Amino acid sequence: MIYWDNNATTPLAPEVLEAMLPYMRDCFFNPSAAYGAAKAVRRDIERAREQVAALFAVYPDEIIFTAGATEATNAALAPFQNVLTLTTEHPATLRSIRGEAAPVLSNGVADIPSWKEGLEGKDAVSFAWANHETGVLQPVRSLSAAAAEAGLVVHVDVVQAAGKVPVHLHDYAIDFASASAHKLHGPKGCGCLYVRRGVEFHPLLKGGAQESYRRAGTENVAGIIGFGKAAELALAAAEQYAGLALLRERFEKALQEAGVYYVVNGGSAGRLPHVLNMRVPGCSAQSLSLLLEPAGLLCSTGSACTSAEPEPSHVLKAMGLPDKEIRESLRLSLNRYCTEREVDEAAQIFIAAVRKVKSVQSSVTGPVMVYR
Repeated sequence: MIYWDNNATTPLAPEVLEAMLPYMRDCFFNPSAAYGAAKAVRRDIERAREQVAALFAVYPDEIIFTAGATEATNAALAPFQNVLTLTTEHPATLRSIRGEAAPVLSNGVADIPSWKEGLEGKDAVSFAWANHETGVLQPVRSLSAAAAEAGLVVHVDVVQAAGKVPVHLHDYAIDFASASAHKLHGPKGCGCLYVRRGVEFHPLLKGGAQESYRRAGTENVAGIIGFGKAAELALAAAEQYAGLALLRERFEKALQEAGVYYVVNGGSAGRLPHVLNMRVPGCSAQSLSLLLEPAGLLCSTGSACTSAEPEPSHVLKAMGLPDKEIRESLRLSLNRYCTEREVDEAAQIFIAAVRKVKSVQSSVTGPVMVYR
């Protein structure tokens, strides 16, 4: 199996699993307890906090552990009454705000003039560093600086960018940032919220004194330890992710040499090195994916959070693609364990699927539908 849906989730790194196992068996103590064994677990949590903070080049006390990026985003945005975001944002942002969304250009990058116009009357902004479907990178400095100059609080979703490109939060006018462990070979069910020192924060979950009264509830110790290890590994593997752009280009070159015509959504913008959102005109994504899966290549027809919904991708729609082209679009997302051999195998599987779909459709039959 070739797994190329890493924007949805990544496989757990072996080193992460090894780091987590003791906290599922022997080191099961509640870190809030007063005896020595529990205090040792508390120290290990703080070590993980340092590891995550290092990934973002921030202070450890600026990191609050959460159950995931969705919780982190909701916690950051809950107090604000009028939030400006982008039309291509993740549902965790779009469905948690009161405000409006600024448009993007056809390549998925924010329309800066429209963004600046939309700042009036807002009390906060929220946008993703990198889009979850297309991998398109936003002009973080321009967007955050404009909002900060207008006196607004800035929240950034770094879920897809974390561990793939440098995300040094102190270098930008960013007050809050959300991240998730399972997007960088860590465990599901654990994330974090960055809160810049001096920024007012109102906890979403209230109760005990955990996370310095900023997020109540007994900590997911194994998840936090795993997140810390995953962050450490991601920081050390930064060059590997940069090299994934070459593997992506290798895949595209194989398609070109085979005569497969395709279009890259957001291709003219800066993108994450491991993401390829593409469409083959005349081939529905559903038809292709139903051939790719049994052949051994797993990819996505959209984001994991929306793939079960019948509506076309709101991200691609915001970029101006008509429904027909949206339904032709697939998202392929590699990970740092990917090899040239895997890329070559994936290319051959993809080429064969395209040829099969093309061979059974014509101007008379119209687009083919494939059923299991």
